[in-house]
Amino acid sequence: VVSCALAAISETDMMLLGVRDYGPGRAADPRTPAGRAALYSLAFMLRRAAAVYLDIQDYELKAGIRSQEDPALGSVVGQVFLCDTLENGAGYATHLGQPAISERLLRMIVQNSHGQFHDRLVDASHADACDTSCPDCLRSYSNLAYHNLLDWRLAIDMANLALDASSPISLSSPLWARVASLAASTLAAARPGSVLMSFAGLPGLRNGSDAIIVTHPLWLTDRAGAGPEVAAAWDDAERCHGLRVDPSWSFVSVFEALRRPA
Repeated sequence: VVSCALAAISETDMMLLGVRDYGPGRAADPRTPAGRAALYSLAFMLRRAAAVYLDIQDYELKAGIRSQEDPALGSVVGQVFLCDTLENGAGYATHLGQPAISERLLRMIVQNSHGQFHDRLVDASHADACDTSCPDCLRSYSNLAYHNLLDWRLAIDMANLALDASSPISLSSPLWARVASLAASTLAAARPGSVLMSFAGLPGLRNGSDAIIVTHPLWLTDRAGAGPEVAAAWDDAERCHGLRVDPSWSFVSVFEALRRPA
């Protein structure tokens, strides 16, 4: 048996961006579905912001992610890239790769700035209708294969972390509160007899003697790596409510709940 793969090689310009520090209790592991979703969401949101900034069509740029071992961190890290669609490059990615321009794109995603880019994302007409992604924020024909992964809220949080590792990531924020509650209701609907609850401010449910807690897709949920939000909810479920918490299934991210509630 011979293992082989098909590949196409082309020379073009590339902009590469990574998040080295997510802050305590947070990560975007490219080996996990939620980690890949976070990285691809940031990549395609950067592409859309770049298209607005350059006044071009987004298909004139390719977006993607790459994974590599980081010896300094001792783990696999993910990076996002933008590159010119045209072979040998049109010069877009080289321009976008300048630190000041890259920062401007990130700030377009997280702040009201050039072209009202951020405001259109968080405006109620979009935010209340789009739980994950849609043609108005991230989806296009060119990224059809990634539609189930894309999430505009994740893209905003990733952009915030790229700018500042201490940025708060909270399910009680206006950005996440509605979909976090929806995620808990979706999980409850898939488990007849369960009761919606709140654990240290995080939405969840009691399913018999078990606790199911909704988490942010970037939060670590093992006891050693858990951040303060997960640790507080864990203790609340066990000590205050007497429920069983198993890190292998008790924590369900919004990403998972909205896509695979069962």
